[in-house]
Amino acid sequence: MRHSHLIIYIASLLAMVITSCSSTHGDEDNRLASSVVLGFSWYDPADAGTPVSSFRVNIYDAQGNLVFTRDKMTTREAASTPIALPHGTYSASVTDGTFYSTVHFEVTGDGMLVVDTPLRRITAQLTVIVEDAPAGATLSGRVLNASSDWHFAIATGGYVELMFSPESKAVELPSAASDGGTITTTPLRLMPTVPADAHSLIEVEITEADGTRRGSMLTCDPMLPAGKYTVRLNYNDISTPLTLSTVTINKWETLFIYEGEVLNPLN
Repeated sequence: MRHSHLIIYIASLLAMVITSCSSTHGDEDNRLASSVVLGFSWYDPADAGTPVSSFRVNIYDAQGNLVFTRDKMTTREAASTPIALPHGTYSASVTDGTFYSTVHFEVTGDGMLVVDTPLRRITAQLTVIVEDAPAGATLSGRVLNASSDWHFAIATGGYVELMFSPESKAVELPSAASDGGTITTTPLRLMPTVPADAHSLIEVEITEADGTRRGSMLTCDPMLPAGKYTVRLNYNDISTPLTLSTVTINKWETLFIYEGEVLNPLN
């Protein structure tokens, strides 16, 4: 459901929630200070409108104690179900298995607190582009050190972090053929680079029409969750191991390039 729809649900409940939270309690330590609702937004505008069915929502206090949990919570329910919490510091984790969010917030007063909850993809995205490729050439390859799994973990101060397994696995790149002198793979969604590795390792191999092969081992910066990465190479450079430089286009898109300047990267 789109973020704008969620805001409508939140606004419609505002008067009701503020009224319900204005009452006082005899026990000062146990008084309910606020009702919290999650205001979902999209980290990457390109994901806006992506269908999502339901989320698992966990909220922890500053000591890492689980104070709220709900499984299969729809976007409508998340935006229209106030969660009563005492004054304090909290962290929340949200996931539907494809998207996630971890947020840290404080409850300091009465009324409703809308917590901005940006949804990011758990996976990274990788595209490989090879220019000046001969007709009939095809590309194959693999990312060697993608993480094998992920989980949420509680860090110091009750913060929730998205953690990735130190166990790596190889992920095959989509095969692609030369079209007008350029090979472009279909964007691949894959787990980010294993946490202990300082670089992402990518093997690429070009097979020409006559069966001749050439390949390179690419050393790139680590790929992070929700990041979009493009490897841009010239066919003639694919013969030895290459270390690629990083050019950031915006907060989620990065080019890994061997040489040359990036001109008009958004076009």
